[in-house]
Parts: sequence; structure tokens; C-alpha cells
Amino acid sequence: MKETTNHSMNDLDFGDALNLELQKLQKQRRSSSLEDRRSSYSQRTTSTITSFDAGKSSSVLALSDQKTLKIPLTLSHWDSVDQTCKLDGPLSLHESTIMMNSDSGQSPDKSRSQSTEDTSQNPTEQMNGQINYDELCNVKNLKNDEVLSRVSELVQALRGLDEYDRGETMKILKSIGDTYWSYRAFWVKIGDTLADEGFAEITMKILKTLNGKGIFKNDSIWFPVYYCFNTLWNYSDASLKLAKSIAENDGVRFFTINCDHAPYIKNLHSKNVYYVVKASMSILHNISRTTDIHHYFKDNGTTEVMLKFATSKDLTYEMLKVMSLLTLAHIVEEEDNDKLIDETGAIDCCVRYILKALSSEKRRHLGFTPHELMDGMSKLAVNDKNKKKIVDAGALPVFLTMLKGSHKEEQANAARAIWTLSFDKEVCQQIVEFPEMMETLESLKTSQDKEVVKNVNGALFVLKGENDVSKRPKSAKKNKGHVFISYSWNEKEVIMKLRERLKKEGVEVWIDVERMGGSTLSAMAEAVENAAVVLICMSEKYKQSPNCRLEAEYTFQMRKEYIPLMVQKRYRPDGWLGMILGAKLYFDFSGKYPFEKPWNGLMKELKGMGRLSVLENNALDKTDAPVASSSPAMFSSQPRRQSSVSSKLYQMNTEDVSNWLCSLKLDGCVPSFAQFDGKLLAQLKSMKNEAAEFYYHCLEKNLNMNLVEILTFTEGLEKL
Repeated sequence: MKETTNHSMNDLDFGDALNLELQKLQKQRRSSSLEDRRSSYSQRTTSTITSFDAGKSSSVLALSDQKTLKIPLTLSHWDSVDQTCKLDGPLSLHESTIMMNSDSGQSPDKSRSQSTEDTSQNPTEQMNGQINYDELCNVKNLKNDEVLSRVSELVQALRGLDEYDRGETMKILKSIGDTYWSYRAFWVKIGDTLADEGFAEITMKILKTLNGKGIFKNDSIWFPVYYCFNTLWNYSDASLKLAKSIAENDGVRFFTINCDHAPYIKNLHSKNVYYVVKASMSILHNISRTTDIHHYFKDNGTTEVMLKFATSKDLTYEMLKVMSLLTLAHIVEEEDNDKLIDETGAIDCCVRYILKALSSEKRRHLGFTPHELMDGMSKLAVNDKNKKKIVDAGALPVFLTMLKGSHKEEQANAARAIWTLSFDKEVCQQIVEFPEMMETLESLKTSQDKEVVKNVNGALFVLKGENDVSKRPKSAKKNKGHVFISYSWNEKEVIMKLRERLKKEGVEVWIDVERMGGSTLSAMAEAVENAAVVLICMSEKYKQSPNCRLEAEYTFQMRKEYIPLMVQKRYRPDGWLGMILGAKLYFDFSGKYPFEKPWNGLMKELKGMGRLSVLENNALDKTDAPVASSSPAMFSSQPRRQSSVSSKLYQMNTEDVSNWLCSLKLDGCVPSFAQFDGKLLAQLKSMKNEAAEFYYHCLEKNLNMNLVEILTFTEGLEKL
């Protein structure tokens, strides 16, 4: 799939000229032996050099009759659908035929052009110091306990190289890449090992160094570049740890520039150039699935670059359009959601692509499986504004098809999406009434797959209204006074530390350490009902989790005391989580401060609530904890109590809120407040009194109100 970029030269396209030359060679090859062909190749002509360096494309050099035309080295990629290795096509810049030993992954001809290492050399001449690269780079048939140590050795050898446009660089990178195909069971561990050994730092240095020379200048530069891309692409998909490490080593900026590089975009018809853009975008997508890195995308304008592909009407490179949409689904913030949906038609596209993948014989579309496409759809579904749009786009029949299928991953993803969508009351009713949906979900409660069962039980819990406090039977148990910790498993390390510290203080803790989710939702509801206080541990993954949303909303409905904890750096709660948080202040356990500081503040707050008598006699450090505000306008040393509101306001249901808005002549705002009842209005009123700036920001950005509507609404709210 890779060939040199085409440029005209004396009205003759170089690619066409080279292809004519190759056709002559192929005719000779049909009637000659392998040795004859090698001899013939050694007498033929080659090649061109094309360079994209710092936004400039160099002119193509003339064909030379004096150089040797090499037999190209060809690379493969792992196809997760067919579970096999597939040829990507010729890697060489010199020709476009495929000749490769399928067992060794090497060209059958050991002679190379001057641009690559000469493998016919004596092995001792290939040694750099004490390193025998032939022995080190042989990663075949390693024992299980040897794989990770060999990967570490390879990375360290790569770190020791002074120059990168030499054979050793390519050989090491290829060996690391080969482990992806040979040791499937170790994908995650190998990826994590690469992250620990600093592979991202080294490869980014290699890419930047060779980019400065022009990655298409010759094969000795292009081969290492290709293997860098290939290995980073594969293992950033397997290891979120490596994906994050790439972001931390300037990867987002580098790969975003590649996707927006004018000479690349102009020459996407070149298979090598297309590979660079495709690999860059795929690595960005893999990075986007991690946490605590979204600021890199914002700082480097990745959203704007992805939007160019996502809004393109030219379907010649539709794979790039799909990948850009999936990336945007992960990195676009709530405030930019409307732009994403309106300009790209992301929801309609996702539904259409999933349908095509499901109807395909190999269950994929443009290389994407329904599972991968559903991942993007699930992220879009988190935004409450998108829920009805997803259903209107025809997603429910698609979800039902996936639920009825035999693929466990697809069943789990479809059930999770339904669970997420069901938090919208109107959508919830549509799901309940959709033919066969409830019966199919019920039948999957006995699935052998734990993830399927968890998501199905979660969806049914909401669809049946069991999350509605008014419909649940009151617990017969008395208030235990325990602390309920609501968290995402992604932040388990700091949460488990917090749990152990609380237990040492004699505080009883309720926490779902087994991640049972949907199967223990009744126990969760009862635990919230009997809790003295709930700790809401905020992060991106927390907001995206339907299980976490269920816990947070149930806490809010029960009017339980809750304390927000920030457990992810640079995270700014928005959407449903931002609305629940309101103007409450939080303790920062993200690692921005030493653990003891927010811990001491949290203990003071728990003691101050007067609900945990066990804390009364414990001596607490007097050091104030760093406490942050959900609103830029709020800073304080202690969390504030919500202001009092009238009992009439709390008694309003969603219909009452709609009627109230109409009485204010705010009929156009009714859809935005469709999920608001009196309790949410009370929270909004408290937000106005304690964090006015954040309150007005929410009305304008989240509820789409203009100035006149905001003023009218605010005046009416004050009178409630």
C-alpha cells in the first residue's frame, strides 16, 4: 500500500515511468529462475527521491541507469478481525512490486540497495561495541519469561544509537514490531514495558530527527520511520499506558502536524504518504482513549484538524473520515458538542457505519468493527443533548441487532449504550416501547459474559425505573453512618489508598471493589440510602460511566450529604456531572498536591458534618487542605452549605417545571429543561447564590439561553 509520491518530470509521471520499467521486468520474471531475476534486477534502473521536509517538497531526481533496483522489503500488520498478518504492501521507495518471504518477513534477495544495510556482511561487522544485533533482534520462539526482558534490551539498544538512518535502527524497531504478531497474549504487558522503558521518548526523537532529513529521502530513512509508526500504532492500541506516554512526549503535536501537513494532504494519492497520515491519525485516536491528556489536544488544535477530515464530502479517503469522527467523539468537550454534531453529522455517520459493518461478511467497514465504532457512539451518548438525536438517527434497531448476535463485545457495548441513553426520560420510554428490546435484554441476564450481564442489569435497572427514589421501597435497615465511595475503576489506585486510610481511622466504608456494577445496583441503592456521606470521585471516566452516573444521581435524589473529590489532573467537570456538582467545592486528590493535604481537609469536613461520631476523638492535623471550586469565581478554605430553598420548589415535577417556564413566556427553553424537576431547579438556585459566574455560564453554554431569556429565568427563579 506504499509507493513514492508522484511528481511530474518533463511531462512524464515518475510513477508511470517506473511502472513501465517494472512491467518489462515482470515479463522477464515469468520465464526466468529466481537467480536469473536477481541478475536481471541488478542490471536495471532505479529510483527517485522524494522529500517532505518542513513543509517543502523537493523535486524528483532523474532516473539513473547506473543504480541497482532493489527487491523491496515488505511489511505486515495484524488484522484483528481475521486474526492473521496481512501485507501492507511494498515499503521501498524504489518500486511497487511485492516480493517477500512469508516466513521470515524478509526479501528473498539478501542484496540491498545502498540506502539500506548490507545483510550479507559478516555478523561481526554488524556489531556496535559488544552488541550483536543479529542475536539481539531474533525474537522468534522466546520463552514466556524472556519476552519482556528482550523487549527491554531492545529498547535500551535503541537508546544507545547515535545515528538513526542506519541498518541497526530499522532492525531493532522491526524486532520490537514483530513481537506484536508473535506474542498476542503479551500485548498489554509488552506495551506497558515499552512505556516504562521510555520507548515513546526514543521513537519521538527518532521521528523528529529523521523528519528533519526528509522521511522520503531514501530507504535508510523511510524504513526506520515506517517501523516507528507501525510499532507505536499497534502498541498504543494495546497499552493505554504507552498511549499516554506518547502524548507526554510531544506525540499529539507531532502527529497532529502530520495530519495537517499541506504537502501530505496534497499527495494522499501516494500510498506512502497516505500511510503516514493514516498512522498518525490512528495513533492520535489511540491516545484520545486515555485520561488526563485531553489538554494536549486542546493546546495543539487537534479538534480543528480532525474536523477538516470529518466534514469532508470527498469519500476517496473515507477511512480517514471515520477515524477522525471516532477521535473527535473522545476529545470534544460538551461546549463544542453542537459544532461536532451539526458540522459533521457524526451521529448519522456512526449509525450508518455500524450498519455497514454488521452487514459485511467480515463484520467490518473500512477496517472498523462494530465494536470499535460503538466505542465512539458510546462517547457521544454521554452528552445528554445527543441522546434523542442518537435514537432519532435509527440507533435502536442497530443496538437490538447487536444484542441478538453472538459477539459478546458487541452485546456488552450495545447494552452499555442503552444504559447510557436511558438517563433521558423520553428516550428511556422509547427504548422500553421498542419491539423486542426489553425481552432481549432480559434474556441476556443469564449470559456467561460478566461485562454483558453488568451492562444489561444496569440498563434494566434504569429502564424499569428502579433508580427513581420515589418508587423504591424504604430500607428496613437503620442508617449505618458509613462513607459511600462512588468512583471509576480507572482511578482505583488513589481510591484504594483513600479507602485504607479511612478504615484506619475507624470509618466504615462501602465501596464496590469488585466492579460488579449492574449486578449489585440494588445493594448500591440501599448503601446510598444508609450512608452518612457520599464521596463523589470526579474524573473523565467517572462522567462517562453509566454506573457512576447512577450512583451520583441517586445520591442527589436522596438529598444525601456528598463531598466531591477531584481525582484527575486538569479535569473540568461538565455536562451532567457539572450540573450535579453545582457550586460545591472539592478536595483535590489528583496528585497536584501531596496526599496528606487534601486528606486532612477531608477529615475535617467529615468531622464537621457531625455525622461520623467515630471521628470526634481523633486528633487531626491543623494543616488546611487545598480545596478547589467547580466555579472559577469560587475559592474558599471550607465547602459551603447549599442555600435554603422553599419546600414548594422541591415538590415540582418535570411537568410543573415546563408549565412554570411557559408562564414566564420561555416556551422555547422547555426542551433544554426537559429533565429538570424542582430538585434540580433548587440546585441551580443554590449555584446562582454561591457561584453566579458559573451559573450564568451554564445557562448560556449548557442550556442555550440568550440574554433576555437568562434575565427572565433568573427573575422567575428568585420568586420560587
